[in-house]
Amino acid sequence: MFIPPILLLALAAAAPDDTITVTGTRLTDKQIAVGARNYVGAVLPIPAYGQYSRWADPVCIKVTGLEDAYAARVAAAADEAHIARARPGCRTNLSIVFSEDAVITTAAILAKKPKQIARLDGTERHRLLTARLPVRFWHVLELRGADGRAPAPSQITVAGSAPQTDSWSASLIDTHIAIWATSAVVIVDVGLSSGKSLDAVADYAALVGLAPMRLPPPTPGVPSFLALFTPASADALSSWDKAFLAALYRMQMNRTGSRQEGQLVTAIKAELAR
Repeated sequence: MFIPPILLLALAAAAPDDTITVTGTRLTDKQIAVGARNYVGAVLPIPAYGQYSRWADPVCIKVTGLEDAYAARVAAAADEAHIARARPGCRTNLSIVFSEDAVITTAAILAKKPKQIARLDGTERHRLLTARLPVRFWHVLELRGADGRAPAPSQITVAGSAPQTDSWSASLIDTHIAIWATSAVVIVDVGLSSGKSLDAVADYAALVGLAPMRLPPPTPGVPSFLALFTPASADALSSWDKAFLAALYRMQMNRTGSRQEGQLVTAIKAELAR
């Protein structure tokens, strides 16, 4: 995909530096706990089968519309969060596209692969397809057994019930299922992202691609890179963002959503207390 140089220049032109830097005292345990709960509660999407998802298979990253250096930035974010990456020559499962018109690009991709958003409700689908968003994204989720195998259709109960698999565990809190993110598409609207540096936009795309979350992700009430396209713009992943990403990839996948939320909060607190 060719993007005219003038649009790239607009995107690369950094916004005026009006950021206020606060150098304060170390957060208390109570402040960290409140912030962790706020972050988790703000960004997590609607759970699938009562659970939250993340990548489990290695990610294979491709960035379209920019040079390879920006794919390397996404790969670096994955490495920092200890997310497995596939070997060179792999089949792309995390695609980041820089487009002159994200709405048209999204419609074109989903016209070929409509099942990718089959799980979205009408409101979510309408937002993805029509909203004016600097960055939009979706993840394809797959139901697996706790051991990583895909359950047979006969082992899944009717919609709204907890699906069952043939995996076994003596644990009373093991759901016997896991929700894997198996592919994702992130589309950056170059025009709507103008004024932000390419590095910043690539890092933002990495965050929302590696961590399934709400669209658009709200500012979570603590310093966060998710505020990139708001007046409170940040220019890099914050310690809260990094802690959330690390916590997500420590989260047990075969647990209920409420237990996973608790695990995320606990792990974020541990990360920030280091």
